[in-house]
Amino acid sequence: MIIAGTSIPVAFTFFAALLVAAAPDRQLCGDAENIADKIPSCKVTATPGPFQPALFNVSKWIWTGENAVPGGVNPVGVRAFRKNITAPCGKCAVHATIIAASDNTHVFYVNGVEIGAGAGWSKGQVLYAALRPSSNLFAIAGGNIPPGGPAGVIASILIHYADGSTDTFITDETWRTVAGAAPPQHFQLPATDDSKWGFAALQGIYAKSRWGAVALPPVLSFNDSKWIWSSDHKNGVAPKGIRAFRKTVNECAKVAVSATVLIIADDSYTLYVNGEKVGAGNSYTRSQAWTILNLHPTFNTFAVSAGNVGGPAGVLATILITYSDGSNQTVVTDGSWKAIQNVPKGFELPFVDEAEWEDAKVVGPFGIGPWGKGAVVPLA
Repeated sequence: MIIAGTSIPVAFTFFAALLVAAAPDRQLCGDAENIADKIPSCKVTATPGPFQPALFNVSKWIWTGENAVPGGVNPVGVRAFRKNITAPCGKCAVHATIIAASDNTHVFYVNGVEIGAGAGWSKGQVLYAALRPSSNLFAIAGGNIPPGGPAGVIASILIHYADGSTDTFITDETWRTVAGAAPPQHFQLPATDDSKWGFAALQGIYAKSRWGAVALPPVLSFNDSKWIWSSDHKNGVAPKGIRAFRKTVNECAKVAVSATVLIIADDSYTLYVNGEKVGAGNSYTRSQAWTILNLHPTFNTFAVSAGNVGGPAGVLATILITYSDGSNQTVVTDGSWKAIQNVPKGFELPFVDEAEWEDAKVVGPFGIGPWGKGAVVPLA
């Protein structure tokens, strides 16, 4: 049936009304679409799973070749590097985990958008980006600062495909560069013609070059996250039992693609995203990281069921959401999360009436006792 004077089916109107009634304070974004809406074959079938590190172990240090001696002294200045990576036939790229380091500085771009900048060769930097299904342009502006000296950039790019498979790409001699010149205008844009550029020059193999091994960065940081629990956590102690927590991210102006979650709990947790179980853990000394590739374009609910067997209790998490425009958003556990002591059936589902839920109680910032800052965090 169609409502008179409109093209809106009655069934859809009724369903939408139910959703609004279940979540009265949330705006539903009806006009957003993900890539699968445009390319049905790119529907994400990958299930959420443990974070997979990118690793530097097969990467190469590269520069322009202005000095023919690998690892030799190079002029001061910024140089451009770029590589177009095309997905294999039948696969659709979704998400990239990137680790990078430089001597001395780097700015990293994906499809023309700056996704991060860093400096130094002793410790790598981790970056995350949503990808286009077929072709993606990765670009680096590498800097050699005064007084000059050896120069290089190194990176490893782990690409996740919609079917759950992955490929790793590295900086090597197939990257394009322009020797002896500052980056050309729009060097980071996919449309820029680099067919007349030269190729990067090898400066050394990872761990066997003058720079040695590069320390890997953590997947994410807990520094801005808060330990949370329900309001019955008092004087450093919480009753035994299960509590539930949830946080909905409703971003109508962007299209969410993927999420990386770092989480730990005292004593145990099970993590859900949009009602789907992601994973579980039961150690307050070792955190875990998870990758979710099938986010809803605009409305995503992160839910946690956490258990306490006695004594202190808490959940600590950092979530990084990547968007199709190249931006990202960090969500942390804090007082904006919702909590409930009597956990209802379906607490993990996206549309839940939270009228009986309370604001999560902030037990304390990351580093507070008894947990401190000693928990093991997975490396990227």
